[in-house]
Amino acid sequence: MKFDVVIIGASTAGLYAGECLALAGKRVGIFERQKELRPARRTLIVTPLLRKILGTLPDDVVLHEISVMAVATPNRELSIPLREPDLIVERAGLIGWLRKRFERAGGTLFLGHRFEGFQPTGHDLGIRLHNSSGESIVVAHQALIGADGVHSKVAGAAGMTTPDSLPIVQAEVLLPSKWDPSRVKVWFDTDETRFFFWLVPESPHKGVVGLIGDDGPKTRESLKRFLLHHNLKPEAYQAAHVALYHPKLKPWTRIGSIPVYLVGDAAGQVKVTTVGGTVSGFLGAQAAAAALLNGKPYAAHLWRTKRELNVHWLLRLLLDRLDNRGYDQLVRAMTPKVRNFLSRHDRDSMSPVAWRLPILEPRLLKVLWNSLLGKSSSRAVSTDPHRHYLPEMD
Repeated sequence: MKFDVVIIGASTAGLYAGECLALAGKRVGIFERQKELRPARRTLIVTPLLRKILGTLPDDVVLHEISVMAVATPNRELSIPLREPDLIVERAGLIGWLRKRFERAGGTLFLGHRFEGFQPTGHDLGIRLHNSSGESIVVAHQALIGADGVHSKVAGAAGMTTPDSLPIVQAEVLLPSKWDPSRVKVWFDTDETRFFFWLVPESPHKGVVGLIGDDGPKTRESLKRFLLHHNLKPEAYQAAHVALYHPKLKPWTRIGSIPVYLVGDAAGQVKVTTVGGTVSGFLGAQAAAAALLNGKPYAAHLWRTKRELNVHWLLRLLLDRLDNRGYDQLVRAMTPKVRNFLSRHDRDSMSPVAWRLPILEPRLLKVLWNSLLGKSSSRAVSTDPHRHYLPEMD
């Protein structure tokens, strides 16, 4: 089999890149190692930029909408109304819908094909795959795209640097009886994690409580303690490893004359402040498709996404130096002007405007500068690691 573009991995970014290329008349084949495209269920919160990229999304993809973002530290709390609602998306439903879009555009999806490596064939690129019938070779005439996740085998075979990753664990729960289902809330407590806990409603009655951590077993135990302390009974668990972006990652190379691009988690296209990569993965897929369609370098189309990811990477460096007192000070500095600013600019569109924040409130710059200098106070040992996390529940 021979295609203009071969894509390894039927991820959201891979399917979208395939759709963009197929709509432009390219012969595109996506090869996925799973025998059935039934990804594990995972609840995602994404910015409204998703609709600007994909258009109207069906009801079975968008589970819910969020109009308020609440932020809490051990001693402070604030709420930010969102001018455009965040979307709660079910990943499996999103992938199923993207598959239909890709196939309607004229692309072909092959399931049960495991990537094994490369076999250069003249001016083309042979790609070794293994399926139930044994090994086969498909040929990419113009390009290969790796969309096979954080532990990308395409990246490994091409000698490309793969991103680091972190575990993410979520528990599906019934919402507390007094919980506003239009509100998502995150809690910062550096005694527990350098990231945060969250409660994301996915319907008027259900939601997911989650945690990002640096160590899988410790992350799961911390989440279990959280649930137990607040009488939240997990109905099911969701878990994954998510990629971490780094400015030195270069998601492109060549094998012979054929360009090889990585997109999505394989490329580390994830905001490391929130460890969210759905939208930025789509933007990476757009950039890869545009590069192949107009002949310009992938980097030339990727620079806006890279700039956005760089801002989040720098902010993550600063946030990792904060202790609980530093987070208290940061939240205290979020004046009504700052909250109004944040309500108008979503998390995927901060790079062109982030410089305005310290002008609106100079204390923000002072808090982050002190964190850079290591002047944030030392972390106190907590006697109750779950204090202030959840409102009183019936």
